[in-house]
Amino acid sequence: LEHKYRYDIVGHSGETHWLPLVSAGQPPRNRKERLAVVSSMVEHAARASSGDNTLAAGIRGMKELVMEEADDYFLFLISDANLQGYGVSAEELASALTGDLRVHAHAIFIAEPAAAEQMKASMPAGRAHMVMDTSSLPLLFKNIFSRALLEGQFASKL
Repeated sequence: LEHKYRYDIVGHSGETHWLPLVSAGQPPRNRKERLAVVSSMVEHAARASSGDNTLAAGIRGMKELVMEEADDYFLFLISDANLQGYGVSAEELASALTGDLRVHAHAIFIAEPAAAEQMKASMPAGRAHMVMDTSSLPLLFKNIFSRALLEGQFASKL
């Protein structure tokens, strides 16, 4: 699969909008390497100052994603949904995630149920998702990919 799929995993926090965790073409190959990625995330989260760089991460992610030619582009922006507390509106986030029609960009809100529901309601249909139980994330990703395939927007054959 490595020859067919390339991905980056980049974090964001109150301290930074761009925290590279996994580089394209260099996925973690075993449990030890996967644990190192997760440990890096936990360590950063434990020491990061409060704040929100979700919007900046989304904007940069959209630009970085299309720099290399690909059949399809997907961006998954995961946030706690407390963006309005930092002056970010759902409209601003929606604009950032819909600025390039080649990209299937989705906001996934994993905390703050009331804020997540409000953000989701203000975003374009099918572009925002609320997940209170992270064990449902794999099914969400499957549904997003399946919908893209069924809509005929998914150019590559799986």
